[in-house]
Amino acid sequence: MQPSMKPSDFFDQLHPGQISTVLMDLLPDIITYIKDLDGRYVHVNRAFAETLQRGADEIVGKTDAELFVAELATNYIQDDTTVCQSGVPIMEKAELVTHRPGIVRWYITNKIPLHQRDGQVIGMAGLSRPSNAHQRVSGPIASVSKAVDYIYEHLDESLGVDQLADACGLSISSLERHFKKHFGCTPGRFISQVKISAACRMLADTSYSIASVGEQLGYPDPVVFSRAFKREMKMTPSVYRKSLLA
Repeated sequence: MQPSMKPSDFFDQLHPGQISTVLMDLLPDIITYIKDLDGRYVHVNRAFAETLQRGADEIVGKTDAELFVAELATNYIQDDTTVCQSGVPIMEKAELVTHRPGIVRWYITNKIPLHQRDGQVIGMAGLSRPSNAHQRVSGPIASVSKAVDYIYEHLDESLGVDQLADACGLSISSLERHFKKHFGCTPGRFISQVKISAACRMLADTSYSIASVGEQLGYPDPVVFSRAFKREMKMTPSVYRKSLLA
């Protein structure tokens, strides 16, 4: 009988990709991904692709800046850079993740550095699982979680930061501080991003008139809606709709 193989020898002989790619695709509702040092996706699992309603081949090779709204992408990139430069994992962090166009949800994220055989960091891997924000998130971010839920529950209203702060039991300054810390933007900008993301989804359905889309998202004045949409998307709602039909 041959002596037992040491675990390190076993992994040295293992053909690359059998664990990281095959098993990742078998995880339901848990998104996993691998990025290189340039922040480009090297691999994403099936659940990740489904959250963005894209094929994996449409995601691999792209960066967060190409896939997500600016505020979310900035936070992801900052965390990736910290992990790759320090070599220290980020564990159990509550963050927002795009679930499909127009929708973001809370996830608990873990990120670890990946090393070459010589010990140099070559990239990072991440795993994020869905979180019930009110049950799983505690501390200062819990108030931000409540604010995010409130925004989605009142998308049809002309929602102001003062109304949002009252609903969360925070002062405007505290709310703004929490949003700046966790999302890198003001509550007002976040509200606008969420509304315009929802508008993009609705504009893909031609049964809605552009004016109707604006009204359903708290913009009774079409001019105000068009101005807000152009500020975020760098084009008018009508031009955006035409781009979808091209």
